[in-house]
Amino acid sequence: MDNIFYEKLLYRIIQGRLRLKLDGLVLFVYEPSVDLLEESLEVYEDAYRQAYFREVPIKEEILDTLIENNLWSPLDDKQADEIDKKVEDLKVEAFKSFYDTGKLRAIKAAIRTLEKKVIKLRTKKLALDHTTCEGVGSFSRSVWLISKSTFFTNNEPYDWSRYTISNIMDQYNSYNITTEQFRKIARTDPWRSMWNAGKKQGSLFNKPSCELTKDQLSLSSYSTLYDNVYESHKCPNDKIIEDDDCLDGWLIEQRRENEKDRKQQEVNSMIKNPKIANSQEIFVMAKDKKSAQDIYDLNDLVARNKIVAREKQIRSADGQIKFTDLNDVRQDITTQSHQTSIRSVKGKVK
Repeated sequence: MDNIFYEKLLYRIIQGRLRLKLDGLVLFVYEPSVDLLEESLEVYEDAYRQAYFREVPIKEEILDTLIENNLWSPLDDKQADEIDKKVEDLKVEAFKSFYDTGKLRAIKAAIRTLEKKVIKLRTKKLALDHTTCEGVGSFSRSVWLISKSTFFTNNEPYDWSRYTISNIMDQYNSYNITTEQFRKIARTDPWRSMWNAGKKQGSLFNKPSCELTKDQLSLSSYSTLYDNVYESHKCPNDKIIEDDDCLDGWLIEQRRENEKDRKQQEVNSMIKNPKIANSQEIFVMAKDKKSAQDIYDLNDLVARNKIVAREKQIRSADGQIKFTDLNDVRQDITTQSHQTSIRSVKGKVK
């Protein structure tokens, strides 16, 4: 049954419509054409304009109301961004722990918990969107599109006497295809074979890309993602590819490695002078906090530990401290002096 469910989703995407059965009545809700999408923007503008002249607030103005009523604050967005970073780190850990079943299960549970927390934090900012000019415009546009895109099975327009537009919209929205579903369809047959054949023939949905539905574009995007994974010289095994969390972890790790290589190349271009390049330590000026973090990330584990130790010693020092009084510097000086003495003694031995 699982395969049948995903095949139904696939052919729904290919057809560009949702087949709804309501109390024996069969309706087709089509994905809007380019013409309808263009016209729907006028519907949005008209509804927005009418709401604005009725003194309905715009989205920026509603933020103060959210803050005053403790519904949202900028700290929520900051916390959500921090959690996103934790989720990324956990997905990398999931990839590295793929063969440790117990650990992987615990990591996945932590990821799901954090993802729910992020959704809760980010939706707080949207709590009053429906009361804004933008919200009124978006709702009016959605209602108009549904009214123009819903037909009986014989392609006759629906007369809305049996069900309201809200009923149809609720049904339509409840059948949204999730990211996980798109990804499974994109990496498995029969779509995978269709996709590979279509790329060779130059046709997939028998229409130009500008006329593809949002679901067709999403499926194509994920299919391209899996192409890139399979074509990578570091391609993980099929079991990891089938696990969304672990594959995300692999992709994040590859992205971070590429970013680190790019940053290293940028630093190398800044220190072309051989005297600088061969130095034990190189100080690079940062223009902002992000640049400072990027430069710091170029240090290896030994260098980072040295930085932490220096900061601790400086903070605990009574007043200023000389560079040569830093513990690691004194240790390096002692080591170099000892090595110089040894070379000097060896030089005198005949």
